[in-house]
Amino acid sequence: MKKDIIEQATKTLKNDLSKTQKTQKVIENMVQALNEHRIDNIGDFFENNFNWFGNYGCGTKIGLKEFQQNWQVPFQKAFSEKVCIDEARIFEGEWGAAFGRQEAIHTGTFMGIEPTNKKVKINYMDFWHVKNNKIVNNWVMVDFPDVMNQLGVDVFEGEGWEKFGNKKNKSQCYLDQNQIKDFIYRITYEIWENKKIENIRKYYAKDVIVRSPSITTFDCNKVIKATYDTLNQFPDRELIGEDVISCGSIDKTYLSSHRILSTGTHIGEGVYGKPTGKKVIYRVIADCLVKDNKVIEEWIIRDEKSILNQLGIQTYDYVKQKIKEGIYTKNNTNLIKNCFKIKNKIPACESKNKNKYKNNFLNIIKDQSNIYHLYERSAQLYWIGGELVYTLDQIFEKWKLFLSCFKISKCEISNNILLNQKNMRPRASMRWRLICKHSQNGIFGTPTNKDLEIFGISHAELGKNGIVREFILIDEISIWKQILL
Repeated sequence: MKKDIIEQATKTLKNDLSKTQKTQKVIENMVQALNEHRIDNIGDFFENNFNWFGNYGCGTKIGLKEFQQNWQVPFQKAFSEKVCIDEARIFEGEWGAAFGRQEAIHTGTFMGIEPTNKKVKINYMDFWHVKNNKIVNNWVMVDFPDVMNQLGVDVFEGEGWEKFGNKKNKSQCYLDQNQIKDFIYRITYEIWENKKIENIRKYYAKDVIVRSPSITTFDCNKVIKATYDTLNQFPDRELIGEDVISCGSIDKTYLSSHRILSTGTHIGEGVYGKPTGKKVIYRVIADCLVKDNKVIEEWIIRDEKSILNQLGIQTYDYVKQKIKEGIYTKNNTNLIKNCFKIKNKIPACESKNKNKYKNNFLNIIKDQSNIYHLYERSAQLYWIGGELVYTLDQIFEKWKLFLSCFKISKCEISNNILLNQKNMRPRASMRWRLICKHSQNGIFGTPTNKDLEIFGISHAELGKNGIVREFILIDEISIWKQILL
């Protein structure tokens, strides 16, 4: 079967090869003018009715005015200190071509991404057609998906062909965060629900540090023992992953904050006493510092009040009984005060608006009335004890009842992550400590004037006007220990 012959390179059939040097001069001078950020007199190099053909997302500009207003101006608003560097040029007759990069600073909104002040590299390819010493047509390809990737947004949502490439060249923040989430969910299910407890040795460093308000351990064997002990009390325990908020690189070091909805039936004896046969459901947040696919440091808070409530025990009574039995001693308060120490370097969160939730939280601690303009009207607060709180008035009341018991001298933030992912609200994670004095009557009884340290981990979803959903975890047992011991 005879195939039709397709005519090639029709636009260059009448190329005047004698114009090579003139074409080269026009292009070289034009690039120099772009580097001088000239807009008004860029017509020195372009015909008034020239055509600019960009790839999808950049569009087509017909005429000099459209090129100036709909390409040059918005481009320079998004990227300042822009320098164009042609890495290779070819000229032949009335035609010129180049590929290269622009180096610039992201100082304006670009593709919905607010300024990050990051230095970016913008790769491009250009073809020019020159007539009478002016450009009449310009075909351009700009690699904006790569620029967005440098700013932390993967437009391909991890499904681009790059995933088949060399991992050493991979820098997609979005892809990293999805892989981190998958890894955390997978090992959690494998260890707890598949009961492959000894596999902890595969995923935790031998000298892993695990800190909570009740205990700090420095040995993987202790992690394994604690897992066996918990499963002995709740053998049908399930750990349902609600979210993983993370920063860092899957191939290097990252910090993950894993929010878990944990369920189980209390049918074994342990720290909560004789088995009650009751089903419990409660939240846990575990922050893991992972290096080379092994957890090297972990911080964890459980909603102990929620567990005790469902077992029919008041936290105050529980702590008082443990003190009477000699299980809780003065040394326990020292463990509490060390529970959020950090040994290893934690990767910095580079997300835009990374301090938004941190600043909101600090303002709430400072003055609870700030709740009325820091939360959205539809906000939900998941409070300790398994409570779900609606409406601004009730959220205000819940924070006020808690914080009014203490005279707070300092609020410290141990870590602060804000994760932006496509088609999702920004999500934030924060580990924090309140240094305070038990100074007022309230939900923690008569004031003792004792110095306390209150530790918590928070997750939040942020909307346009403030916090939409917030999860607060505090180990209430640790507060009562400090008050009663």
